[in-house]
Amino acid sequence: MSWLRILAGEATDNAFLDKLTFLPICLDIAMVICAFNFLAFLFRVLRGPAVADRAVAMDSCGTAVMALIVIYSMRQGTDLYMSCVLVIAILGFIGMVALSKYIQSGNIVNNTNIILNVTEAEDLKEEADAAEVLHQKMEQAIQKTAEKNVRNMRKQLNRKK
Repeated sequence: MSWLRILAGEATDNAFLDKLTFLPICLDIAMVICAFNFLAFLFRVLRGPAVADRAVAMDSCGTAVMALIVIYSMRQGTDLYMSCVLVIAILGFIGMVALSKYIQSGNIVNNTNIILNVTEAEDLKEEADAAEVLHQKMEQAIQKTAEKNVRNMRKQLNRKK
């Protein structure tokens, strides 16, 4: 019986692991190494000189936790914890993508396109309003010219009479 099993108070009846005396010792050593790595990464998260260093250390903490869960699952001889590892991996990936986006641009959701589109829409509205004003002035000029031509034609007709 390994010292980790004695400390945790666990007594599992796994025939495969009981026959392999060297494997539990290796798994115990791997758990200790992963726990040490987790503590080192946690130290870097707390004392990191830059935000990027803290982000990488946090991602490494997630990897160390996943390794600890996998080793613990192997130690117990079950695969019940593998779905937890999958969830941690997915959340770690999504969190890292969001954090890198935040580090890169200062915000997670890029709304500058929306602002540019609103500005462009306002400019287009102003241009449309200006075009409509020009169109109205053109119509008025055409109407005045037509009225002037009609008056000139009437004058010419009156002169001929």
